[in-house]
Amino acid sequence: MEIREIIDAFIVYVVPLVAIALSIVSFHDSRKVNKVQLRLTEMEEKLKKYELEEIEKEREAVNKPIVEARICKVSKGKYRLKIWNSSQATAYDVDFEVPEELKGLVFRDKVPFEVLEPGKSFEESVIYYNGMPPKFTVKTTWKNASGEKCEKEQLVTF
Repeated sequence: MEIREIIDAFIVYVVPLVAIALSIVSFHDSRKVNKVQLRLTEMEEKLKKYELEEIEKEREAVNKPIVEARICKVSKGKYRLKIWNSSQATAYDVDFEVPEELKGLVFRDKVPFEVLEPGKSFEESVIYYNGMPPKFTVKTTWKNASGEKCEKEQLVTF
């Protein structure tokens, strides 16, 4: 009979304690898994938001013209100021400005350039002499398709 009583006591007292212990461990583990799942969900949301922002930036870049300038050497002693549209959108009323001391040395025969399509350019002559600054600032201005005025300032060199 003693063995039967031991088995009955084991079943009555120990099995429920083991079940409670397993439940506590399981509950603790499920909380840890839920925390990890929550962090994973938050990271996925941040990633999706970042991807949407990048797509929006790309969409804006496609619709936003960018006009740039640089000095190109044509031949010995002959230089041109090249203005070009480096974006995928058309620029309108393209113009440029140079420092006051160089205004007579950079021609302005083609500006304002009414329509500058993507990848297209135009050139203006530059008179170069010894003693001329080796670099100067060119400020390009233009309008986008909605009529918004844009500008970019660049340092150009000979």
